[in-house]
Amino acid sequence: MREVMRDFAGLIMRGEGLAFLVASLLGALSLYFLPAASFCAAAIGLVGLRLGAVKGVVLALAVAVPVTVCGYLFPPRPGLELPLLVLIGPLVLGAAALLRRDGRQGPPLLFIGAVCMAGAIAIELISGDAAAFWKGWLQHAVKGVKGATVQGFEENGTLVLMNGLIPFLVGASAFLTLLLARWWQSLLYNPDQFGPEFQRLRLPRTALAAVVALLLLVHFLRPALEMHILLVGIMIYAFQGLAVVHGVVAQRGIGWTGWLPPYLALVFVPQFGAVGLAVLGAADALANFRRLPAAESRAA
Repeated sequence: MREVMRDFAGLIMRGEGLAFLVASLLGALSLYFLPAASFCAAAIGLVGLRLGAVKGVVLALAVAVPVTVCGYLFPPRPGLELPLLVLIGPLVLGAAALLRRDGRQGPPLLFIGAVCMAGAIAIELISGDAAAFWKGWLQHAVKGVKGATVQGFEENGTLVLMNGLIPFLVGASAFLTLLLARWWQSLLYNPDQFGPEFQRLRLPRTALAAVVALLLLVHFLRPALEMHILLVGIMIYAFQGLAVVHGVVAQRGIGWTGWLPPYLALVFVPQFGAVGLAVLGAADALANFRRLPAAESRAA
């Protein structure tokens, strides 16, 4: 798999024409197969990481042309008129610019989280009722899914959380896409960079204080937003929690079995896995668990 990914990344970086061709094909495919959006945005992000933000933006604008034409000629199913690529692409480009500048993954994660929180707040304030807004979107979107109904979302309580779940998923997709682009860059130019860099991911205490303050503010001013902001906060600190797991496992020399449990939790009980990692990440913002030297960790 590493060799395949390295060859694919090498193809993207072989020249501007090939980068445009690969990203355009993936972008067009993303209109009908959502995971392709992450690979397209990662290709653009790789160019931004390696060659600079301007090159990344130019490529993104160029790719927008064939993707738009394809969407016009072959419209996607209802609900996907706004491509996922449009949502995660700018986030990845902005995050890539921050990562390229100082080599730390914390600022890009905060940038993505802040934009997603702002999006949730904007939808609530502009629409006046985020649940009603997402209900209208779902009524349109379920037309393209056999057997799906809006009532199912209402009965299981998902509808009232949509304004937080969508930013959660968009933010998580954008940061995972950035990590994919960074991994590709590492495979091509610095094979030992990616793992240690992710293990050092740590957000400042002021960021945690800001999230708590925002939660308190919306609790009193706009209670409907409280759970939505919390969901985005969980997304942010779940990534820090995952970095803690990888960092401690590497520090103690445990091996891959040490970080397997949280990934299994994310696959089989994602709601508990994400919350557990977020709690760990928030605690690490205060305690910095990865500060212990390896020898002391083994003795503990």
